[in-house]
Amino acid sequence: MTDQAESWAEALAEEVRATYPSVRLELGIDHGPYLVLFSIVLPESRRGNGIGSRVMQHITTAADLRGVPVTLSPSDAFGGDPVRLEAFYRRLGFITNTWRGELGAPRESLVRMPPGSAAAGEAPPVYPWHTC
Repeated sequence: MTDQAESWAEALAEEVRATYPSVRLELGIDHGPYLVLFSIVLPESRRGNGIGSRVMQHITTAADLRGVPVTLSPSDAFGGDPVRLEAFYRRLGFITNTWRGELGAPRESLVRMPPGSAAAGEAPPVYPWHTC
């Protein structure tokens, strides 16, 4: 991981928070880098009106412009339903991370590759700044 990549992730998180003040989220860089969405929480009163979709579009567009995959693992840690969350993320282009456990692969269960990069079932891409 480079300081520049981590700074970019932090700046993106701040940009999202400024645009959507009711949303709490944590972004970071992992392995080479992959942009990791560690957590995203919308107040229950704000759910179901498209904010989550807009936030994810904001994040994936920024990652696509940099050619960086986005990874995440749906969880019930903040009151969400992992099955429903996984279906939501799949509609946004996330696929099962079949490379989990391989050297340099993201650790999260779902990954969204930038357009034009490796497809499902292929080895994860190696980036020039890959640190593993």
